[in-house]
Amino acid sequence: MKRSINYFIYKAFSLVFLFSFNLSMGQTPSPEETLTRAFTRSKTQKTQIPLQEVTASLEKAFQKEDNRFNRYWLSFGLYYQALFADSLEDKATAENLIDRAITLLKPLANDAESQALLSLQLGYSTRFKSYWSMISLGRAAYMHAEKAVALAPDNLRANLALALTDFYTPKMFGGGKKVVPHLTKALQAPSPEASSQLPRWGKPMVYELLVKYYQKNDQDLTAQNYLNQGLSEFPESELLLSLQ
Repeated sequence: MKRSINYFIYKAFSLVFLFSFNLSMGQTPSPEETLTRAFTRSKTQKTQIPLQEVTASLEKAFQKEDNRFNRYWLSFGLYYQALFADSLEDKATAENLIDRAITLLKPLANDAESQALLSLQLGYSTRFKSYWSMISLGRAAYMHAEKAVALAPDNLRANLALALTDFYTPKMFGGGKKVVPHLTKALQAPSPEASSQLPRWGKPMVYELLVKYYQKNDQDLTAQNYLNQGLSEFPESELLLSLQ
């Protein structure tokens, strides 16, 4: 039996999502920065404690005020925790964490950033589900990516989510047609101000997917050009360095 396309969605996102932006310096850290630093400490110390402490603060903020901002970042934190638990082979904990992260985002149907992150999380969650559940979740991941683009056509993460799901859809099912147009849009997307509390993740992954797409289509020179561009912009990206 062939692996579901969502297996590859999980692999792509889970390996690179955590290293997809530069941290701003000399400013109050955003929730994204705080969580990424906590994830790095958790990896170094081989314990969930740093991540749990940050997520506990996000949980407290969410319980105090249930709004889009607090839901998004708590969901983001739970996703980080799920990835880390998974890296420790604690599958049961990882599944519980990602299921709750998904539940938090489902009500945010009219927010593009939430729909893009939800698409990512649904793809990752297939790792823990039955074959038939994987098929359903894969379709849902694609649907939420499409909705994210419809809500915000120029959003980097929305276009990335749709390009990623399309990239791993077999050609016999129409896959591969939306990859380049949506990744091109993602590269052209404006970046938030350095002091912004908005999400910033994803751009190195855009370069990574472009490299893989052109390598897959035997266009190695174009692939190398995109890799060079990505490394010029993100010279410390573990994801892009791994493609050299």
